[in-house]
Amino acid sequence: MGTKDISLRLEIKSTDAQKIISWLDNKEVSKYLNEDQNQIYSLEYLIRNNQTELLQYRLNQDGRFFLIDLGNESIGFLNLFTVRPQKEYEVVIAIGDPENWGHKYGYKALEACMREVFFKWRIEGLNAKINKENERSLNLFNHLKYSQIKVGEKYITFQMTFDNYLSTLD
Repeated sequence: MGTKDISLRLEIKSTDAQKIISWLDNKEVSKYLNEDQNQIYSLEYLIRNNQTELLQYRLNQDGRFFLIDLGNESIGFLNLFTVRPQKEYEVVIAIGDPENWGHKYGYKALEACMREVFFKWRIEGLNAKINKENERSLNLFNHLKYSQIKVGEKYITFQMTFDNYLSTLD
């Protein structure tokens, strides 16, 4: 595929909402996400009733929800859940179409996110809780030099602090 730029977008359109539902319904995409079926039904209800503004509120109520755009097309999402307001967030990232996997779109989206949260928001840390079987995400966070701060039975928790982020830019 070309070398189109990845960008993060807050605005959610009705066409994006349909894509989000299809991504969450795809077992291959949602296998390692913590979204339950009730959340999918809730999103579908808002879409069916043409309540896109409520959908945007719903997706942003626990933090900030971004669509990952490739050119003019949304290809995934990045969700920041508040751990400590204005200080620490947990990131969840998903590229919605398996055909887009392996093209470094997740890497570019997470890089854009880190620039935003560390330089504009001035947060202290960004965390990710990754299932040990999710090799793609494990590789992503290791490649971006996140520190493993906790290894549990099922998950590995990664962290990037502001200071560590600055040291990766050298």
